[in-house]
Amino acid sequence: MALHYTIDLEDSTIVVRGGGTADKESITQLWREIVAACDQHSCLYILGFSDLDKPLSISNAFDHQAIFLEAGVTIDHRIAWVDENPESLRMIQLVESVLLNRGLANARVFSDEFEARRWLRKH
Repeated sequence: MALHYTIDLEDSTIVVRGGGTADKESITQLWREIVAACDQHSCLYILGFSDLDKPLSISNAFDHQAIFLEAGVTIDHRIAWVDENPESLRMIQLVESVLLNRGLANARVFSDEFEARRWLRKH
């Protein structure tokens, strides 16, 4: 099944819930829409939840560098992403490492929603 998602504003936070199967094109479109929602609502906090059919591929994980640049994600966006599936969590942690090592994002990955919300609001 293709990537499907919702993007909503909840308490001054853009909340993203996604599932299905992700590829570079669908991930890029998702992040474009997230950035557009941030712009529309003057909000830089993003809380994401993923429930993918299968973990991201290594190439999709590394593609996030180009995806974030193309979609307009900046270091000003504060992103907390939750994935409770240990298999897919490892690949999303790779995305986190790629983005942080290149100074492209203020983001953290979590396996617990409470911790993600706590970190997101810390600043």
